[in-house]
Amino acid sequence: MDRIGGPKAEPLAKGVPLFDAAQLRRQTHGNPSLQVEVLALFITEAERLMNQVEDAPDPQTRAERLRALIGLSRNTGAALIAQQARALETEIATENPDLTPLRNAIADTLAYLKRTGG
Repeated sequence: MDRIGGPKAEPLAKGVPLFDAAQLRRQTHGNPSLQVEVLALFITEAERLMNQVEDAPDPQTRAERLRALIGLSRNTGAALIAQQARALETEIATENPDLTPLRNAIADTLAYLKRTGG
């Protein structure tokens, strides 16, 4: 079993896996080189989008960046990040939404990917 194609990560919340390697394999048609490239881009983009969500000047911009993060996460298999971001969608109209669960999901997912060679 290769490092990226390993089993799903342990779920952290409500049966949602931290990372679903099967989703990544489906999106990359099982190409290991492409998986590595996609994960490298994911790591960079997830951090960038989270910073943009945190620094958004208004709720509309925050919502746009949050939706981009949801799409990115769903497409690459970062299920917990997608779930936390979707949960935040109901709070985006507030001036100071609690971004801690999302920030923690991103930190945990990125740590997992780096630890497992993703």
